[in-house]
Amino acid sequence: MNAEFKFRPIPFAWVAIHPKPIGVVQLIGGAFFGSFPTIFYRYIAKRLFESGYTVVARPFRFTFRHWPVAIGLVKEEKTLFQGILEEAKKLGYEYSIYEEDPSARGNNYFWLGHSLGTKYIALLELLSDLESKKLQEILGDCVGKDQEKQIEDSLRDAELKYISLINQPSVLMAPVISGTSSAVPVPFIADLVDRLGFGVLPTPEQTYCLIKNSRLFNLTALISFSKDKIAQQAGTVRWLEENLGNKLLIDEKLPGKHLTPLGWLRGNDQLADTVIQVITKLAERV
Repeated sequence: MNAEFKFRPIPFAWVAIHPKPIGVVQLIGGAFFGSFPTIFYRYIAKRLFESGYTVVARPFRFTFRHWPVAIGLVKEEKTLFQGILEEAKKLGYEYSIYEEDPSARGNNYFWLGHSLGTKYIALLELLSDLESKKLQEILGDCVGKDQEKQIEDSLRDAELKYISLINQPSVLMAPVISGTSSAVPVPFIADLVDRLGFGVLPTPEQTYCLIKNSRLFNLTALISFSKDKIAQQAGTVRWLEENLGNKLLIDEKLPGKHLTPLGWLRGNDQLADTVIQVITKLAERV
């Protein structure tokens, strides 16, 4: 059966369903670009598809409140994968991979993030402990009661097994954990927004605190770029290398800039090859 690369609209996502999938890659892009993933990340998605993966492109709305967006992505998982299963059956494709219980997913499910999308993946990784820990234990002293309530409200009616990314490796491309100043480039306005309580939450400092205190992030790969001024300014790559050095399974440095992962008809072949190789290595580690 020939594999036709085609994004199909499934509730909450666009999905390129492979006839004989060896795995599933969920892709979350950067700010703005992540709202139109089938356009801006089409090339890398096509390369993953040609390598045997079903690719789930997850668009998201832009907001300064990152917890609800991240949690919303996984709260949609049940409906999303039911839709993929039904569509695969209708097309006559192999579909057993989509019937797996979410809590049993392992080395055939992956998360691929770029820029801001890597922060959403990190927040979901942090919440993967909810089946064994209380939320207050996970958050510790890193965030205040306002964010704790925000998370509790977002988690209402959520099935915990769909929240967990346990045993699902993550690949972080050009990760940026930034604050209000990155979205509002005028410093005094960014400061004002923060002082009024409308800035980005969690802040970079709060996010780093949460990651540093977490026992997770053991199945994480990092791909950075030599001329990525945005990531360098945010300091995210350096912080991750310094604080997750013993946990990062793979740390690849490639030539390129922050927007190297973007591509429509043509993209960066070295990056696409590296992503596929990294995912293959991660699958062997689970």
